Amino acid sequence: MKLSFNLKLSQSLKLTPLLQQSIKLLQASQSELNDLIDEYLAENVFLEAEDSNQLTQNNKLRNDSNSFINQNYNIFENQIKNQTLKEYLIENISVLSFTDRDQVIFSFLIDYIDDNGYLSESLEKIREEIPYKPIVDLKEIEIVLKLIQNSSLPGIGARNLSECLCLQLDIIKDSPKIINTAKIISNKYLDLLATANIKLLKNKLICEDEELKNAISIIKKLNPKPGLIFQKIENTNYISADVFVKKINGEWVVELNNESFFKIKINNDYKNILSDKKNSELKNQFQEAKWIIKTLQQRSISILRVSRSIIERQIDFLEKDESHIKPLTLKNIATDLELHESTISRITSNKYISTPHGIFELKYFFSSIIEVSNKDNLSSRAILSRIKNIIDNESKNMPYSDEKLRLLLTEQGVKIARRTITKYREVLKILPSSKRKII
Repeated sequence: MKLSFNLKLSQSLKLTPLLQQSIKLLQASQSELNDLIDEYLAENVFLEAEDSNQLTQNNKLRNDSNSFINQNYNIFENQIKNQTLKEYLIENISVLSFTDRDQVIFSFLIDYIDDNGYLSESLEKIREEIPYKPIVDLKEIEIVLKLIQNSSLPGIGARNLSECLCLQLDIIKDSPKIINTAKIISNKYLDLLATANIKLLKNKLICEDEELKNAISIIKKLNPKPGLIFQKIENTNYISADVFVKKINGEWVVELNNESFFKIKINNDYKNILSDKKNSELKNQFQEAKWIIKTLQQRSISILRVSRSIIERQIDFLEKDESHIKPLTLKNIATDLELHESTISRITSNKYISTPHGIFELKYFFSSIIEVSNKDNLSSRAILSRIKNIIDNESKNMPYSDEKLRLLLTEQGVKIARRTITKYREVLKILPSSKRKII
């Protein structure tokens, strides 16, 4: 199906193939990185693995642990992509011409699109984080978001389930009356559909039984999580930390896990074939080989620098536990290292650090600020941990209500609204007290 655009942008700027590759390498997980290196080794004669045994071992590990999910997904005859969602978005949308300003907006937006395909932050929040002068207007962000929604898999970039379903319905041109009914249901009455309250739904819509039946049938064939067709399942037994943090002579030290990094080098046996000055293709391959090695080295250095900056701010977590994680934002680390926030986001995605308390994704340590009385501010992550600890130790026949949890946290010097307690409890997937009670 052909998609058309009417967005007119000036001062043309495209992401070059090398820049796209650099972004891909930077945000790749260790497993994804090894897959990319396999491709480079197969396609570029000037590259070779430093350790052939590591190549064999890595191939076997990935073949055993990786598999695609949702294999039966075939809405609109889309095929599962052998790439991540972000790779797909960069590849399919970055070919369009962007102004410098729009490229930054695009970069931030795709960083906030989660694995399900949804935009995980409000446009207002994203606007606050874009370090551009003059400050970007919400309309500018909406235009780029609409471009992402219209030029990618239907539903990607939606802000909620209703928008996700409607974006998919928008591309169906047959049976406009039924599609319109399906859109009304998606926009207003998903709660009735979820509870199978068909009688009330029919009364709200004032439509025929057959029309309602067909509309519901179409909705059920839509994909509520379109981003998942790009996601690979990795066996958690094979998660390998990219970096370690350990105490040496009383100091916390962060080191790269060199065993997990797949090393490649220039194959000097092939350098002699460059003597033919007319073979520009080989020269380009040689330059690409050197660029890949340099980019991989920079990737390792960036992961190490960012990890050290994070850990410097999370000593209390290392010394104590998760309830002492400090508030931290992408901007904090970006300012420390003089890097762009989107770069920090890519570096910390799918990268893991081994700590005395277990293995955590680097992004785990980013959380918002909660003001507390007579103490340093706590992170939302620390509050979550405290709520979980209190509930874990409550009486099973007299569980704490959300109001009681609020009072207990107040005694600890944490002033927080009851509705916030409720929200955090739901984030932890913990039932309300009335449903936790065991008689």
